[in-house]
Amino acid sequence: MKILTAITLLVYWSVIILAPVIAKENQREAEKIIFPEKKPNK
Repeated sequence: MKILTAITLLVYWSVIILAPVIAKENQREAEKIIFPEKKPNK
């Protein structure tokens, strides 16, 4: 039972630590998209 608890805690803390890193990578991809300043008239 102690082994299961230890593995669960390791996974939990690794997710908490890696979440900001993954979020920054997704934000960098979003910054590459170029949006037009104005919408063209139809």
